[in-house]
Amino acid sequence: MSETKENPSAADPETDQPREAETTEEAQKAAAGEPDVPEEEESTEAEAGSEAEAEAGSDADSEAGADADAEAGADSEADADSDEADDEPEPPPAPEPLLRPGNPLQLVRGASTLATGALVAFFLMALRPQYRASVPIGILAILVATFGLLDLCGTFDDPEDRVAKRLALADLTEPLGLFGGSVLGLFGAVSLAVAGYIGPIGAGLAVPVCFLGAVVGVYRIGDKLGAWERSPGGKPIPLLRRHGFWLVTLVTLLYLPALGSHSLSDPWETHYGEVAREILARNDWISLWWAQDGWFWSKPILDFWMQAIAMASFGVRYQPGAMLSAVAEGREPWPEWAVRLPIFLLTLVATYLLYKAVARVFGRRAGFLGGLVLTTMPQWFLVSHQTVTDMPFVATMSAAMALFLLGIHEDAEREVRVYEVSAFGAKYRLSAYHLVLGVIIACALPQILYLLSRNVEIIPKPFSLRFHADAFRSGSPMNCGLPGNQPCGDAFPVLKGLQPALQAILWIQALGLLLYMCWGERRAQRLYFLAAWFFAALSTMAKGPAGFGLPVLCALAYIVVSRRYRDLLRLEIVAGLLILLSVALPWFVAMYARHGQPFTDRLLFHDMFKRAFTHVHDTNEGDDVGFRFYVWQLGYAMFPWTGLVPAALVAWLRRREEGDRKSDASIFLAMWFLFAFALFTLMLTKFHHYIMPALPPAAMLTGILLDEMVQRSGARKITDTFAEQYERVLWGASGIAGGLLVFFVGRDLVGAREGMLGPVRLLHLFTYNYKRPFPSTLDFRTALIVFTCAASIFTLALVWARARRHVVTGLCAVSVLFAAWGIDVYFVKTSPHWGQRETVLAYYRAKQEIPGPIMAFQMNWKGENFYTGNSIPAFVSSGKKFQDYVLEQKKKGVKTFYFMTEHGRMGSLANELGGPRIFDKLTTPELNNKFGLVRATFE
Repeated sequence: MSETKENPSAADPETDQPREAETTEEAQKAAAGEPDVPEEEESTEAEAGSEAEAEAGSDADSEAGADADAEAGADSEADADSDEADDEPEPPPAPEPLLRPGNPLQLVRGASTLATGALVAFFLMALRPQYRASVPIGILAILVATFGLLDLCGTFDDPEDRVAKRLALADLTEPLGLFGGSVLGLFGAVSLAVAGYIGPIGAGLAVPVCFLGAVVGVYRIGDKLGAWERSPGGKPIPLLRRHGFWLVTLVTLLYLPALGSHSLSDPWETHYGEVAREILARNDWISLWWAQDGWFWSKPILDFWMQAIAMASFGVRYQPGAMLSAVAEGREPWPEWAVRLPIFLLTLVATYLLYKAVARVFGRRAGFLGGLVLTTMPQWFLVSHQTVTDMPFVATMSAAMALFLLGIHEDAEREVRVYEVSAFGAKYRLSAYHLVLGVIIACALPQILYLLSRNVEIIPKPFSLRFHADAFRSGSPMNCGLPGNQPCGDAFPVLKGLQPALQAILWIQALGLLLYMCWGERRAQRLYFLAAWFFAALSTMAKGPAGFGLPVLCALAYIVVSRRYRDLLRLEIVAGLLILLSVALPWFVAMYARHGQPFTDRLLFHDMFKRAFTHVHDTNEGDDVGFRFYVWQLGYAMFPWTGLVPAALVAWLRRREEGDRKSDASIFLAMWFLFAFALFTLMLTKFHHYIMPALPPAAMLTGILLDEMVQRSGARKITDTFAEQYERVLWGASGIAGGLLVFFVGRDLVGAREGMLGPVRLLHLFTYNYKRPFPSTLDFRTALIVFTCAASIFTLALVWARARRHVVTGLCAVSVLFAAWGIDVYFVKTSPHWGQRETVLAYYRAKQEIPGPIMAFQMNWKGENFYTGNSIPAFVSSGKKFQDYVLEQKKKGVKTFYFMTEHGRMGSLANELGGPRIFDKLTTPELNNKFGLVRATFE
């Protein structure tokens, strides 16, 4: 996130446009890694140099006569030597080495640190009893091991002449204290919210404040090191004048306050949340289990690992029957904070990197406006509050695209700055290399250690160490045989010869080869590309091969179109493939070794191949799913920017004629949008949220267009060229057409005519069942009318060139208010109707007065499983099996039962129960218009 060196193309704060290096000397300094010197300092040094030369000259005059003859003889010999040298051909320059040599190894210090962290993590993974603290302690151990491996490779010992600044650890005490205190405060605030000690208001205030405190701490650490980009005059840019900081603040204040203060949505959030919960309950981080359906093979692992790590770290009660059990202790827990926080972090990282990429080429204001547009698009901000696989897929892919754009416009030979920090008697020279390689190691190393631990078992009392072949279990622990759950049992790998330890050895080799190839690499461009490959690997772990396929396709197409074929040699393709091998591939191979062809058939062919070429789980019956389908959905997904996006998607054609890096970047963003739109339009299975990969490039192009409007705002001048006047006319026409388009899209969202879906269209941007009715008790028409009118008026007002700067500001303000309303009002009020949190809470409160077990009647939505820890007899279909189970419980002395079911099925439930003495409906459609809670009491 930091700029590793003074950037010769940094944005000029006066014009807010990228500036070129003023002189060749300055560019050479930047390329060589020398810190820029302010003009005042340069003049001072020049004066000092002149004085020194004068003194040296006066001393030399007294000796000139004595040395004259010697000099003459030396000159004649030199002339003869030079004549002979002229006859000899000059030797060719030394070729650039294929791999840059690294520093000597730190065998003792590095190996001991690596061994300490790795052994602690391995011990916790191999330990048979499961402890709640194992995950957070294991994370710290992995960080220690990562540091040790980097130290072992000698990466903290870069040459003396590359050090840009030297500090002692004591100099960083204050910013490190702010950062560490804020992180601990964030951890504590989320943990207290998860446990129910603070409610939505307290968490909504504490979590954003602590997070922003951590952001300020990161800035101050970088400021002390001198790592941040400076103004053209060499002066530091204050935090409050940094567009990136204000973008991070905007995203935080919009997204964080209500992030975990409403129910998970059925069926996908609760579905994936339950799979993640079972990782911890089963203590198995490879094979996934799905309540009522057995093995879960339809999605890759990233989202589930993130949720499981967050649940364990923040203290979610993931044991069966315990998810909301704190109600019995007088508290209302909010586990939603834990499972959604990783999604927020990925969203923020992607948005910030996109800002940096656009700011590098078009200026900081253009990057900020692009980030603001993306942040306030409803599909983006709604899915960012959903712990499903789509945002991890799109956010990491967008980060990869942004890093490619940063790398392709970076000086090929510029090296990153090195900062020396003295601590505990040692000197550590830090750079962006450690950030990039560190995150790669931190993601690859725990997978290697976990695979090694699958063939070892450690029992603490009495202590024993047992080696064994891989074995795992099926079923949901403590829920085995419960109606809706399969019996638990032992399971064994399909490929018995491909044991986890053998797999780990393969990935150790891949990681080792990667570290060897990058051992001495300090060029900024190459590090950008390595980071892009890393995020592409994460995207692959989120949703499959499209995670690296789409970025690679866009990058190659861009290189071909721009004819920059030499850049193919700089893309770190071999190292990138090694990153994919060591980060993304281990889980896929481990799953195939355990489950064989059924796993690949389900994941690759059913959920990827068949979705592309056939209709799978299609819920768009009766809709036109041709070319216009995603044009239609993008109108709602991008509101209130719908009117300007078409103009932004066309404006790049004008920039293409300029032939500079702005045109190149515009072409790349346009190709990204077109490839994403074409890919998901050609797929036969269509869900509304599938088009989300097209949102980031469209938002960035819209931000660039807004920046141009602001830059060229004002009255028409006599000196304006014909092209500039023509451009003003086009923008005015775009404002008129865009205003009308926004009005009609807003009319659809309001549901102005009978038969229109109305406000539910916003929920359809991320939900599954598009036929589900909208709650009759909720009416958002007035708010949507106000936002529609405001957005239409401001878009139309772009016709007024003299006030265009102020109009853009007003449109941005409307979009921010719309996003705040959409997240904190619309989403919070609709979530109880699309989730089951409130229904399950009603059960926990009711059973304190009248105890009794709970059952799910004719339900398969997964919310009933997640919020009860899967400790609920679930009957997808009723009949004799259901009646026999109730009769069995009655024979055991149970007289009161609680049932979760849909409101329309309560009559059938009463009939199948055979007329209980009391049949109370404990919840109403006002609380949840889909599901209800019933208490049945028998004699």
